[in-house]
Amino acid sequence: MEYQIRFGLSGGFGGAGEWEDSSATTERDAMNEAYEAACQEYDSYAGLHGLRSVEQIMEEDDVDAEYAEEVYQQEREDWIEYKIRTV
Repeated sequence: MEYQIRFGLSGGFGGAGEWEDSSATTERDAMNEAYEAACQEYDSYAGLHGLRSVEQIMEEDDVDAEYAEEVYQQEREDWIEYKIRTV
């Protein structure tokens, strides 16, 4: 079976983008690929356009790096979108 993925950021970022071919051979691998791509998309904007970086969270929330990383992960989960489909 062949898969396609889409990924992106919700809100004003436009959501998941165009369908792209996946190299995955299982549904689980395709989902992981889409998730990782969405995370990379978010990470590329961290610190910009209101998406906070770990460093910004540490400074703004006055927390340590470990807790800031947890907050960052949760904020990222709230923003990312990803989907798969079989073709």
